Amino acid sequence: MNTTLFRHIFKTQLASMIFVSFLVFCLISLFDFAEITRKYPISNMEETMFAIKLSFLRAPNTFCEILHYIYFTTATFTLWNLSHSHQITILKASGRSPQQILYPFVCCAFFISILWLFVLHPLGQLSEKCYNQAIDTNANHEINQDIWIDYPKDNQMIFMSSIANNNIEGLYIYYSNCDYRIFAKKAKVQKDSWKLHDVTIMKNGTIKNLSDAIVHNNISNDLIYMLSVHPKKQDIYSLCRVYEIQTRDKVSLKLYELELHKLLANCVNFILFALIAAVICFPINRYKTKTNIAIEMICTAVVLRFANNVFESLARTGVLPVIPASWAVVLILLCLSISLLIWNEA
Repeated sequence: MNTTLFRHIFKTQLASMIFVSFLVFCLISLFDFAEITRKYPISNMEETMFAIKLSFLRAPNTFCEILHYIYFTTATFTLWNLSHSHQITILKASGRSPQQILYPFVCCAFFISILWLFVLHPLGQLSEKCYNQAIDTNANHEINQDIWIDYPKDNQMIFMSSIANNNIEGLYIYYSNCDYRIFAKKAKVQKDSWKLHDVTIMKNGTIKNLSDAIVHNNISNDLIYMLSVHPKKQDIYSLCRVYEIQTRDKVSLKLYELELHKLLANCVNFILFALIAAVICFPINRYKTKTNIAIEMICTAVVLRFANNVFESLARTGVLPVIPASWAVVLILLCLSISLLIWNEA
């Protein structure tokens, strides 16, 4: 494909993506503004401006969650327009292969996925944090709940009901190599040790209650600090940092690893949607209207979302390993869409 044609298709799709994204973002902000005014009734201009500020702080996170579906819509209808106006047929007749026609779409998908991963998603998480702080001044202290830490180096399984900075509520330590358990209502993370309060120790069938105790633990303070933020509120930079720390400390943090692979899989979803759009639009005929295209798009998005949620639940419960659960659906659909494109054009 020559450079001029590549640029034309790339710019057409990118312009459509920017236009649709702007409309969707404005629509999300409008709905958020309506929801905020319902929760917090406004009576003057100052409260109105505050509600507008909250709506714009809340919108980016929602926008980032649906951006790959927005791209799916724009890619599909861009390809539909090219096919419906017989431009795809003309390109094929002039010797362009389907792979060459798809180059601009795959390149655009790759560009948007990188932008989403390293810029838009972190900005969405930051915006969500600013929104929470604006409506609640106590939101400066992140609270994470129900954290499991597998620490095979010391034969420990650690559960924390909640953690905020270095303060832990409901600490449970299980030793897998012997009948030894420690329960504490509260704990304070100190350097190379945890100070426990209201402690119950169960060892070899005997129970011992203590008001305070010190447990020496090799889990680093920087890991505990990172665990104060829920996995779903982490961006690619913080998740990579958690992954680096857990590799260094020989600690298994399944939920954080799952969230990291989900982010990476979502990047691949942009390319996947470009291929599925081609599968939908390349074998176009005069009976295939925009309604038919929209129905196929919706069915594809629903199936993908449902399958991903099922595999995520299986990973959270330990039925499946994290990596297969995160990548199975994406890789299967990638292989299927590529096979269909090759078969249809054979």
